Amino acid sequence: MTQGIVRRGGQLLRPMGSWSGAVHEYLRHLEAAGFAGAPRFLGVDGSREVLTFLEGDVPADPQWQPGRGHRLPPFARSEAALVAAAGLVRQLHEAARGYRPADTGYRFHPCPPRVGEIVSHGDLGPWNTVYQGGVPVAFIDWDAAGPVDPVVDLAAAAWEFVPLAPPAQLREAGFDPVPDIAARLRLFVDAYGLTGPPAVLPALQRCRVLAAGRVQHAPVTPSQAADVLEHHARELRWLQSVLPELDRALAA
Repeated sequence: MTQGIVRRGGQLLRPMGSWSGAVHEYLRHLEAAGFAGAPRFLGVDGSREVLTFLEGDVPADPQWQPGRGHRLPPFARSEAALVAAAGLVRQLHEAARGYRPADTGYRFHPCPPRVGEIVSHGDLGPWNTVYQGGVPVAFIDWDAAGPVDPVVDLAAAAWEFVPLAPPAQLREAGFDPVPDIAARLRLFVDAYGLTGPPAVLPALQRCRVLAAGRVQHAPVTPSQAADVLEHHARELRWLQSVLPELDRALAA
C-alpha cells in the first residue's frame, strides 16, 4: 500500500522519510534481540532503505476506507490466526522491552519512551502482517514505530485483529455468521498473556483517541481528515455501547 516499493530478489527497496533512521535503529535492535517477526534492515540505496523481503500473504484490502469493514480472507479470520497474532505481538513487546534508542526521531512521537513504555510497530493490523500457512509470522511497514504503553499497543492490535466492529462491518470483513467479539477479544488477550484481562478495556478507548490525533500528520485533505475523525468518533460511541458485554467476557 506504500507507494514506490520495489522488490529486488530477496530484498525490498522502500522510500525513506525523516523518521527512517530511528526505525532502522529499532529494526537492528529487534534483530539482535532475536525477534524473527520483522524484516532485517540491510542498508540504504540512494533515497531508499533496503530490507529483507518476507515471503507470504498480506491481506490488505484496497477498497477499505474509514467506516467500512476491512475485507479479510478466511485464513485471517480464523481463531488460529487470532491466537498467533497475539503471540507475535507478545514476542515483539518482549524483544522491545528495555530498548533505549539513541535516535528518537519517530514519525508520530519523536521522543524517547517514558517509564513503562516500549517502542513498538505503531500500526499493527492484518494489512501489515505476513501470513504463512494461514497464521501471522511477521509484521511489515514499520514507518509508524514509536513509543507506546504496551497495553495500549495491545488494545490497538485487538481493534484490528479481533476485529472490534459493529455487525455490518464484520460482515463486510467476510465474517458469516457474525462472531462473538467479546469471546474473540478474551481469546486474544489470553493468548497474549495479559495479566488482568479487564485492563485492556480503558486502553481500547485510549488507543482510538491517540489514533485520532495522528490525522494532523497525515497527508490528507480537510475533508479526508474529517472522515477519519468521524470514523474514530463512531468507533468510540460503539465501544461505549458494548463495554458491558466486553467487561463480562474479560472478567469471567
